[in-house]
Amino acid sequence: MEDFRKKVQTRLGINSMLCLSSIAIYFALTFLTKNADEFAKGLSMGVFCGLEIVAVFNTIRLLITLRSEEKLREMYIKENDERIKAIERMTAQKGFIISIIGMALGAIVAGFFDVRVCLALVGALFFSSVVTLCARAYYNKNM
Repeated sequence: MEDFRKKVQTRLGINSMLCLSSIAIYFALTFLTKNADEFAKGLSMGVFCGLEIVAVFNTIRLLITLRSEEKLREMYIKENDERIKAIERMTAQKGFIISIIGMALGAIVAGFFDVRVCLALVGALFFSSVVTLCARAYYNKNM
């Protein structure tokens, strides 16, 4: 259980750094891009606020977990449950396939209306494919 406690403490440190760095990055970007359009400013504000909310929520949850041995044990059991892992794995596989098919269909339809949107979707498909192939090669080599 001590090894798991160290993992949770590491997660806590990462979440704390994420809280601080997301605020710093947002203000740095705001300062460096004063002439950016309102959409870009709003999008970055939304992303960084969402990231900050998730990081603060996780930090609080991990602090509460570290203070109680019972909650730490519950988290350990939940994270190492084989059924939950199998469900997450199947969800990720099916969700990825559906997303890829949706992007491919979107790229086809967008090609009739706007070439830039089509190319952006094709680029996203290419990136997803490269990441998938690299992850598969990594896990085939290490497992």
